[in-house]
Amino acid sequence: MKRTFLLIALLLALSLSTAYAQAPKGEAYTVQPGDWLSKLADKYYGDPLAYPAIVEATNAKAAEDDSFTVITNPNLIEVGQRLWIPISAEGAAGLPPATPGDQLTETQLKNATYSGIYEEPVTLTDGLYEGKPYVEGDASRPTVQYIDKSGLYGDLDGDGIVDAAVFLLERGGGTGAFTYVAAKLNQNGQPVDAGAVWIEDRIGVRSAAIENGQVVLEIITQGPGDAACCASHKAHKAYALQEGQLAEMTGEDQVLERISAADLNGTNWTLLELNYDQPALADTEVTVSFQEGQISGSGGCNSYNSNFSLSDDNPFVVTTGPVAATQKACPDPVLSQETAYFTALENVSQWGYVFGQLGLYYADDQGGLGRLLFAPAGAAETGQDVSAAP
Repeated sequence: MKRTFLLIALLLALSLSTAYAQAPKGEAYTVQPGDWLSKLADKYYGDPLAYPAIVEATNAKAAEDDSFTVITNPNLIEVGQRLWIPISAEGAAGLPPATPGDQLTETQLKNATYSGIYEEPVTLTDGLYEGKPYVEGDASRPTVQYIDKSGLYGDLDGDGIVDAAVFLLERGGGTGAFTYVAAKLNQNGQPVDAGAVWIEDRIGVRSAAIENGQVVLEIITQGPGDAACCASHKAHKAYALQEGQLAEMTGEDQVLERISAADLNGTNWTLLELNYDQPALADTEVTVSFQEGQISGSGGCNSYNSNFSLSDDNPFVVTTGPVAATQKACPDPVLSQETAYFTALENVSQWGYVFGQLGLYYADDQGGLGRLLFAPAGAAETGQDVSAAP
């Protein structure tokens, strides 16, 4: 009987192996004490024999993101490992869909109503709300802006349907840039407001995910010795629904750790934008890697290297040396982009996290601050900065 069960499970796993050229839609799950795969399959699909779907989806996700576990033995999972729980019919081993209605779209979220920011809810139009001026004739007014491409998807209320968490930036004409996280529940494909919660003023977001029904963030926030403009310490925050409304989960006080060059050491990135709203050429790959005070990569045609160091006074201050590159002949527009990239790289003065992406800020020709925006190597999503770098 045991051999028959194992054979059935093996055949089921093999039948699924061709289904996941890429990870299916789903949500992250961190293994808890007492978990095993058949128990999770029973919880999510009502069928403990559907666990091979979790195995295959997790392995497909691990090929895209090495923070997920490669499962080689379905009988052995460990506390703290990250799994990918598929939600679609294809990801649930042929079971009926657990997600009635469509996934919420960014267009819906950019034109939805949000409560919890002001006394009265506000409705965005194409991602923006503008209130009345504080003083008649004055330009200063309350505004709420949807942070493009920052939405998170996962089940927030335990009903098996993919909900959304989004980030909003509230400004009132002063120097503050107040970031909120808001929950939108999916009811038959329509967003239902579950409130917004203030995170902090002028933060960076190093990572964001929905795990086990919670919105889990690692942010760059103010710590000991930081001015309001220049947050430089890492902190973790988590948010979950309480009585149908999003709320911050309280926990023990954290010992804030300052960001440093070590956070970039060993990381690899691919250029998304040469400057704000100036995407990198689609048919070239511009990269940067950080290793022990050195940066290297490809400018899209030539290989390059340079120095990289952070000030002891403020980790956002960056010093880069001259870029040394190979001398291959490059056609335009690749050559023009590469020249502009090397010039920007030599003038980088600040850096910050942009919803899991990396921003290197440089002095541009107009005396302003341009931004090189990078995604982790292998990622392609774009985002918008809320770190309010000066």
